[in-house]
Amino acid sequence: MLRTGDRIKEYTIEANSKLNDQYTGTKQAIRLIAEEKVREFMVTGDIGLNKEEKELLVAFIAGGMMQSFSLGYGVGKVEGETKKQVYL
Repeated sequence: MLRTGDRIKEYTIEANSKLNDQYTGTKQAIRLIAEEKVREFMVTGDIGLNKEEKELLVAFIAGGMMQSFSLGYGVGKVEGETKKQVYL
């Protein structure tokens, strides 16, 4: 029997895979949100970034959002199976 942490890890990996297949719309939405956040950052901070710098920042933000999505997916699946909340 898998421990809760191992199950969360397994489901998090599953979610990562689904972002590239079944949830491509979610992945695209995350990228659009990240691009908007970069624009807001540039305006608020009055900072100019070249194309490569903008893309790198978008990739960092989107990557963090995708990790959060995948972890939330994993925790949610475990909570659904165990019928109790999981605290990290």
